[in-house]
Amino acid sequence: MKLYAIIGYPVKHSFSPLMQNAWFKEKNIDALYLPFETHPCNLEKTMEAFKTLGFCGINVTVPHKTAVMKYLDGADNAAKSIGSVNAVSVKNGKMFGSNTDYSGFLDDLASKKIKVSGKKAFVFGAGGAARGVLYALKQAKADTIWLSNRSFDNAKKLAKEFAVKAVNANETPDLLPYADLIVNASACGMKKDDVLPFEPAPLKKNAAVYDLIYNKKTPFAGLARKNGAKYYSGEGMLINQGARAFKTWTGKYPDVKTAAALFRKFAK
Repeated sequence: MKLYAIIGYPVKHSFSPLMQNAWFKEKNIDALYLPFETHPCNLEKTMEAFKTLGFCGINVTVPHKTAVMKYLDGADNAAKSIGSVNAVSVKNGKMFGSNTDYSGFLDDLASKKIKVSGKKAFVFGAGGAARGVLYALKQAKADTIWLSNRSFDNAKKLAKEFAVKAVNANETPDLLPYADLIVNASACGMKKDDVLPFEPAPLKKNAAVYDLIYNKKTPFAGLARKNGAKYYSGEGMLINQGARAFKTWTGKYPDVKTAAALFRKFAK
């Protein structure tokens, strides 16, 4: 039996074990995928243990996506450009990292017929998730990308790295009416008492609001509802990034519809 894992802190809430184990069963692969809640101070020891125990692949989630890179033997160009890894392959005692978050995001946009090329996008958040979103939007040739964050200094720093336009939170209402795609790449919405981090404004007709947070009612969902805009939460990205990791590990692409059906039960 081949062993796979997901590490994070926390990780008990993760849908990935249910999804990946269902795909292994679907493809008749003798494998087991396990969650490991790993404190940041134990990350190096945990990665060494995976090699020692012969694990074949590891998914990496918050807060380890950047820190894990220094324990790897290599990473693909996307992971290097984004500065984070969410999938690790182990072969012959060597660990190689990749980033399937950005491609999973683009896969989900495509499945929902959300066009990016030549469009204007507004992204809120300046953490690890935002890095993948910005890279994806650049790869998809968005015409204009605005980046905002509670900390304008952090927004400016990340915007400079990805060559996009930093926007102060108080300027956001002036830009929202022009955005074709609005992406929440922040933690806003993870807590019940979270509020929209900027003043609301009317949205462009046919604008789409995409929230990387899933299985929660967030302020961004309220913004979309108030404007009659299309709203999408992050389970599609979660499923598609997992599918790409599965393909990297096994050479087989799984059925994302199977995972979508499982997610609906998981979210109840």
